[in-house]
Amino acid sequence: MSEDHRRHDGPRGADEPPALTLRVHQNKYLPASAGRTEMHAIVSVRARGLGPAAARTAASEVIVIDCSMSMSWPPTKIAAARRATATAVGVLRDGTRFAIVEGTEQAQVVYPFTGGMAVAGPDTKAAAARVAARLPAIGGTAIGSWLDLARRLHVRQPAAIRHTLLLTDGRNEHDPPGYLDRVLDACAPHFTCDARGIGDGWDATELKEIVRRLHGRADAVLEDSALAAEFEEMVSTSMAKALAGVRIRIRTRAGGRVGFVKQVHPTRVDLTDEGVRPDERTWEWSGKAWGDEIREYQVCVVADPRGDPTGEDVELAAVDLTVEGDTALRPPEPESVLVQWTDDVVLSSRIDPRLAHYDADSELGHTITAGCDAYEAGDRDGARRLWGRAVQLAHQLGSEKMLARLSGLVHIADAATGEVRIREPIRPLDLNSAIIVSEESVRFAGPEHPEPAAPPAADVICAACGRRSPATAGFCQQCDAPLRAEPGGAG
Repeated sequence: MSEDHRRHDGPRGADEPPALTLRVHQNKYLPASAGRTEMHAIVSVRARGLGPAAARTAASEVIVIDCSMSMSWPPTKIAAARRATATAVGVLRDGTRFAIVEGTEQAQVVYPFTGGMAVAGPDTKAAAARVAARLPAIGGTAIGSWLDLARRLHVRQPAAIRHTLLLTDGRNEHDPPGYLDRVLDACAPHFTCDARGIGDGWDATELKEIVRRLHGRADAVLEDSALAAEFEEMVSTSMAKALAGVRIRIRTRAGGRVGFVKQVHPTRVDLTDEGVRPDERTWEWSGKAWGDEIREYQVCVVADPRGDPTGEDVELAAVDLTVEGDTALRPPEPESVLVQWTDDVVLSSRIDPRLAHYDADSELGHTITAGCDAYEAGDRDGARRLWGRAVQLAHQLGSEKMLARLSGLVHIADAATGEVRIREPIRPLDLNSAIIVSEESVRFAGPEHPEPAAPPAADVICAACGRRSPATAGFCQQCDAPLRAEPGGAG
């Protein structure tokens, strides 16, 4: 905590070494008369400079292509899938373990011919591209079986980064009831998955659940001809990953607890139940497969003013990171979630800009899906009102992507006021394309502070256990020892 916990990451030169940074953004003031309440903060984790390390990181890639009968009509779907698969293979870094899986009512490896996984190189990539050009469209849809085969392929590899790319045009119809859910539980510890839905027969809710559980992202293929470029982007992003995982650990002070933890960027995911609690004060969770990127999380810590001084920083919780895998990258110093109890209503009523931004962003996602639910239930007026509010929020947040998706559902007369009218008819693809990205978030890009921050004071080192604490803290969070002499005492 040697730097102000609210300070923003500044630009760094391209020649600087790899770095992982951690920042806590919050309004630390709460009303002293509030009683037991909640402190909300945004935890921002940024990894950068990892490009050279990614080139040396062992990786495995499984490309799963829906080859069901429905992919044959219109024929542009299977043709696009063939081209996109060959494109994805071409992007693989030499040395990457990879396989192509043909998905029907069962799953089978069609490359390499012997099953298992091949090692990417000029010859194997050329052979795989030839196989991709002959992918059929002949069977049913059993997505759980496809993903389970991907899991079995990945776990046999000593790769730090394991990624699956999934393309489907349909719903999971040929797996036994409950099978997909069990497969997702089994897959989650082993690989991440990005997915695309093509055509208008796939289930956006089902695909969203798959990528939520497997910590990836999903989208709709708006034009079949664009699929190759999307595959290229997804595999290129996977090849740029260098860290197997980053473990986030939140430990509260005695008597405190973590209320919830939600990822708010790049997608919104409630992580509370995915984390483990080794004891009542600690919550831990591992985010898989990191490259040069920023991920942000909303943390809620239960706070109680009883026994605390007013006008003094009190550490409610400490946030620290652990880098997983074989890496020389050093984790940053822990950061504090603070509270300062106050009787100043102006201070305690302020909302941190990041929190306000992500609250609005969350409302945008919920409003889009609620509008889709209303439309499918026949409530056109309710859908219009909800989508109008979504347009207004997307405009305020500067989300051009969400405005573009919403424009497939409504004619936008005035984005600033949310004045819209529903398009008739609405294509199933346009509904799916809005639903599938409703959990994507717009990263905060506004001012870091509602007011100029005071220069940071030096941290205090606990004489009893050596732990570093904020300058104004009264007691050590590690051992509860006083950090300053009592009035009238020595020193």
